[in-house]
Amino acid sequence: MSLEPVHETNGSVVLRRDTSAARWIQERLAPWDRNGVSVGAVVPKGFEAYARIFHPVGRNRQGVTERIRWATVASWNGRTVHPEMQFDRIANPQSPNDSPDWDDPPQEGNLPREDAERLASLLRPHTTTQDVCWFCVWEGYGYFDAKRYRDLPRVTVPQRSYVLYRGPLDAVTSFHWGWIWQSPNLWWPDDHAWCVATEIDLPETYVGGSQACIEQILADDQLESIQTRTDARVDINADTVNPPVEGPRD
Repeated sequence: MSLEPVHETNGSVVLRRDTSAARWIQERLAPWDRNGVSVGAVVPKGFEAYARIFHPVGRNRQGVTERIRWATVASWNGRTVHPEMQFDRIANPQSPNDSPDWDDPPQEGNLPREDAERLASLLRPHTTTQDVCWFCVWEGYGYFDAKRYRDLPRVTVPQRSYVLYRGPLDAVTSFHWGWIWQSPNLWWPDDHAWCVATEIDLPETYVGGSQACIEQILADDQLESIQTRTDARVDINADTVNPPVEGPRD
């Protein structure tokens, strides 16, 4: 079954009824814990190393949007950069009366297209099956016609259900609904050499892979990333280093 709503730009993707290709992910994801969600609940356990990629912050100046790194936002506000920092904590100015130097927060659940394209180029040498990759897209996006595919089997993991597509690695940039770009929420090659996860409620993307693969991502100038581990937390209370700013006192 061909995927009709997607505008094919770099290769083609095919909607799949057989979701067995995602079974290994279902088996290797940690459950969601009421006391804190871990990296291992977002991206499968079992890889040699992991990276956390921060979605860029936007600053609008004279009609041009400038990409701002989380580390820059943290430096503006006297906050500490560390593997479990949370944007709401580092974005808080030192004084409740200060105005932020940025305009657009990082996108939640969506890795920018240029970053997805860059990440794919970095991941390509680390798989032997770049022509056969798998892409999961969350069924709950408003622009996705879930009713049209309501009888389609889903990839079900803790707290989420996805539709599954197959295509070459370059097809990661093919996911458009009209003018809306959406990065896949999970994508991986057929040889399971690595896996990319963009959780719908998080302003970051996680990658699991070999140490060499992760080191290449960490060294890249375009992507802002930091090494992490599967037992690190991803929820707002994960940041125990940067406390929230207290409101003004009477």
